[in-house]
Amino acid sequence: MLLVTSLIVKIIGAVYKIPLTAYIGATGRGYFANAYNLCIPIHGITMGAFPVALSKLVSKYNACGDKKRLKALRVGADRLFFAVGITGTALMMFFAKPYARYIASSPDCIYTVAVLAPCVLFSCLAASYRGYYEGFLNMVPTSVSQLIEAVFKMVFGILFARVSMWYLVAEYQKAGTVLGSFASSEQEALSMIYPYTSAAAMMGVTLGSLVSLAYVFLYHRIKCDRTIERIKDYGSPAVNELLSFAFPIMISCAVQSVFQFLDTASIQYSLSNADLSLLKSVYAESLKLAGSSDKDVVTYVYGIFSTALDFKNLIPGITMALGVSAVPAISAAVEVKDKEKLSSLCICVFKYTTLLSVFGGFFIALNSRDILTLFYSSSQDIIDGCDEIVKLFSLTVPVYSIAGTAVFAVQAIGKPEKSILPYCVSGVIRVALNMILVSNSKFILNGAVIAGFAGYFVMALWNIIIAIRESKMNFSFLQALIKPIFAGICLYACAGYIFKSIDLGLNIFVTLVVKGVLCVMIFAVLCLILGCLSVSEIKSFINCKKNSLNT
Repeated sequence: MLLVTSLIVKIIGAVYKIPLTAYIGATGRGYFANAYNLCIPIHGITMGAFPVALSKLVSKYNACGDKKRLKALRVGADRLFFAVGITGTALMMFFAKPYARYIASSPDCIYTVAVLAPCVLFSCLAASYRGYYEGFLNMVPTSVSQLIEAVFKMVFGILFARVSMWYLVAEYQKAGTVLGSFASSEQEALSMIYPYTSAAAMMGVTLGSLVSLAYVFLYHRIKCDRTIERIKDYGSPAVNELLSFAFPIMISCAVQSVFQFLDTASIQYSLSNADLSLLKSVYAESLKLAGSSDKDVVTYVYGIFSTALDFKNLIPGITMALGVSAVPAISAAVEVKDKEKLSSLCICVFKYTTLLSVFGGFFIALNSRDILTLFYSSSQDIIDGCDEIVKLFSLTVPVYSIAGTAVFAVQAIGKPEKSILPYCVSGVIRVALNMILVSNSKFILNGAVIAGFAGYFVMALWNIIIAIRESKMNFSFLQALIKPIFAGICLYACAGYIFKSIDLGLNIFVTLVVKGVLCVMIFAVLCLILGCLSVSEIKSFINCKKNSLNT
């Protein structure tokens, strides 16, 4: 259920960013992305550590039938997540100005940061309910709240962006000013407008997180176990238990988030210190089509990079649902010391993560320009600027998905502190390569792709080895990783040859659908031939789906 919902949410996110980018442009997307980059380390620590810890502890005490502990965790989570959310929002506001000025080299993105800051609080409060029910293997609150958040973000983000753009452009056309400040040309006016329209679009994100919180709160009020709710409040000891259990995860997530921030910051820094004439030369056609001013070149190029990240993050965002839902199941297997079940679960999760990621990533790589044209038909500058980097990112998608699943596996077996060193090494690799390659005229944004692949490959392999060694499970690299990856390579070769040999002569959407069906058929045959999937597995999945629907 979480996997399907994640797919829908990712599709909504992709669809939402098409008209959004059309209204605020690649430069506006740069401001939008800059705000998210500051939120990453704060949001990552709060959302990456505490919900996982809560889910694992709830799973543990539910298996033992300890309702007092469950009530204590429910109450303690409310208190802890509120305190963490308030702290996170305050930190984001405090660092907004120095980050905008000295790291992003984009002082005007401070408006977008300020609008996004309350999301940290709302997301933390919602996570206390999501993590609690995930511990019972109930993915309904997480799935539905994510869907609600995505829909509200899309509808109101686009609405606020459109209204603000219309209002500010109308003011300039009428009075030659933007919010009372004189603009000497249309190009200058747009440069002044983009920070405000980006902030207005971000209001949709904040509203979506608030409505999502309202849903999970009401869900708990309606569905909560009254026998647990009537138990005396033992919240305070649970806060200590949550903190104790979450601390190594929090350190691990903090390291990951800090290096993720340094990753993006190093790209921004390298772009801002690159030869401006070089950037203008490499992206000359896109800049000309977009009509960007010289002062917005770095923000525009980073906006192109951010747009490409939408496609790169699409598949890992979907496969992450497998890792999240596997945490309580793996944790339960560890608790009862069932190594056979643990091995089977881990191989299964890694296998399906790899299959989904190689299929999705390689399909996007094969059809990058068509997909960009479908999404951004009115923004030729984005199509031209993103095509190559989207293709390269898509080919590296499996390593990101596998790395995420590997981290969840290490957390699920109760050894989150073991992930800290791999995070550090991976982060150092990414930042170092970004600094070397992004400012190099031969690579620029392609250098960020190389750096990301190298860093996450190390992280993925290292965490898999940790999970195997610490749990002493029987893990098959051949079944879980090698065969699925080889099937993906065969798909890329076969489909690539077929697509070059035929011309369907249809519109882009129909062409992509036909190619998608063809790729599914080829990939299914390859998986059966190579032993990645069996007929019994497919039947088992169908029966499981039917049972879930009946339930």
